Amino acid sequence: MDIVTAFDFASLDAGAYHIPDITSGRGLSHHGSLDQALTPILEEGDCWLLPEPIGHLGIRLASPIAITHFSIEHAAMPTMNHQREAPCSMVLWGFLEGASNIECFHASPQLRGLSYSQPATEVMEACKAASPCGSFVELTHVSYGPFNGANNLQTFPIYPDVHAAGLDFGIVVLEIRSNWGADSTCLYGFCVHGVRVEL
Repeated sequence: MDIVTAFDFASLDAGAYHIPDITSGRGLSHHGSLDQALTPILEEGDCWLLPEPIGHLGIRLASPIAITHFSIEHAAMPTMNHQREAPCSMVLWGFLEGASNIECFHASPQLRGLSYSQPATEVMEACKAASPCGSFVELTHVSYGPFNGANNLQTFPIYPDVHAAGLDFGIVVLEIRSNWGADSTCLYGFCVHGVRVEL
């Protein structure tokens, strides 16, 4: 996959937006806007700053897609402190909606284990309120880093079984479970790649 030219369905320019009810602090920050994580990276410090090492970001994608990969970007050649603020362990969740989508999921026994673990309770409750029949599926669990100026943009595939099942998602949640040792976490860039689904 060409990570430079791959279309980003989580981009503000494409029509994506964050969902406050499933985003840490509802996306508000005393330093840096969440929108900065959904736009092309600028300079060191131009990020969405989480006040702690963990958090979650809920996104309504530009359109429902069969997700193939997602990308995380940090500042190129950051200072040591900014390097420690980079996310480390992350889980990408997809919110499964639609009768045919759910039927396809249940018809794939190899996928059932991916719905046993779930994101934060407030995330589940907010999505269930909007779509009672929906459920979260773990798309992948990855680690970002170590990194330098040559690989500050890193792209990760979703689990092969999820991709092979042909499921599509309109809502994703990026759960940050740890960073590289700082008290806060800086998210510079979050991109989601895949194939648009014709409705």
